[in-house]
Amino acid sequence: MSRILFLLMATCSAVSIAGEPWALHTVDNASRGADGVRLADVDKDGRLDIVTGWEEGGKIRICFQPEPSAVRKPWPSIQVGNVKSPEDAVFADVNGDGWLDVVSSCEGKQQAVFFHLNPAVANGAASGERVRKSAAWTTKPVPASVDYTRWMFCEPLDSRTLIFGSKEPNATITLWDLSAADDEVEFLDLRKSGWIMSLRRFDVDNDGDDDIVYSDRKGPFRSIGWLENQSDSQHRAWQDHLIGGKDLEVMFLDITEVDDRLTIACNTRNGYALLLTPGTDVTQPWNATRIAHPDGVGGGKGIALGDVNLDGHTDLACTCEHAEGKVGVYWLSGGSLSVTKDDEPQRWTFNDISGRTTGIKFDRIELLDLDQDGDLDLLTCEERDNLGVIWYENPAN
Repeated sequence: MSRILFLLMATCSAVSIAGEPWALHTVDNASRGADGVRLADVDKDGRLDIVTGWEEGGKIRICFQPEPSAVRKPWPSIQVGNVKSPEDAVFADVNGDGWLDVVSSCEGKQQAVFFHLNPAVANGAASGERVRKSAAWTTKPVPASVDYTRWMFCEPLDSRTLIFGSKEPNATITLWDLSAADDEVEFLDLRKSGWIMSLRRFDVDNDGDDDIVYSDRKGPFRSIGWLENQSDSQHRAWQDHLIGGKDLEVMFLDITEVDDRLTIACNTRNGYALLLTPGTDVTQPWNATRIAHPDGVGGGKGIALGDVNLDGHTDLACTCEHAEGKVGVYWLSGGSLSVTKDDEPQRWTFNDISGRTTGIKFDRIELLDLDQDGDLDLLTCEERDNLGVIWYENPAN
């Protein structure tokens, strides 16, 4: 019998703490179909920058975070590549020169991975100014990736290792070793899959190395799980462990420690989000609680854990797709992240962020304090109303 404990759906009261949507700020809307936001300090100025693949426009663009006083205006942005149907773009140092490049994953007719190389190092010297020059960036495909699968998501594991998730045909979670000479890439398939949505680097078993937490939304392998890093200096070895969600269409997930306990939040297309916590053995299926989607919101997509209202308790921020005339971004407060008993359903309070008039298909979430006022703002992107890369200003402070 499965050890997953599915409990009574939590209820959400339709009360908005703020009374109105949060202020919306555009970071970049220079192309079409913004599909994901990933963060890193690419120009080494001490501020986190954003890279996004624009699926319909075919652009890979970097947005450079300005001083806090200017974050409410569109950010300085450049194009670093032009590919077909990019599904994901992420910062990673693929050539080992100490500067972050960009890796883009394409799942359309092109079905390839591209490296977009940072021009900071030239003629033996490095300059952050060159990073901001679009024409100085160069793009090259990874030959071994072409027509291998529909590439969906990349998570850098370390300076010379990338983990990729893909979508049928030949869907896998795949480790790429970039340490080989002559720009060759060695592939190691870690797990058969159907449609990978999330890959998150996290030390689940607390043994000092990074494992990979994943959500796989389609097919016979669909589930939430984690790949245990059992590698040593001589061999790459990984063990797959089921967490839950085998009967669900799971979407994006987030993982963190809450009160010294691991907690995963994962959105689904089944009408609720999941909260999962392990028992005494993290390699066994985890306990799970379902939190019903509130009335009047779109279908489940992104999710993030964080203290949104600064009350010392962890809240849930969510994004949606299919949100025409509905709320596409919201947060839930006041509930417990503990697994509840059957006769004690959780109550969460619904709080609007986006309103019902703009946005149809939102994506993964980053919670961070962009305006430096002490609370967590919400960074995401939207690809159907062409809002682009956007952030919502938290009014808590």
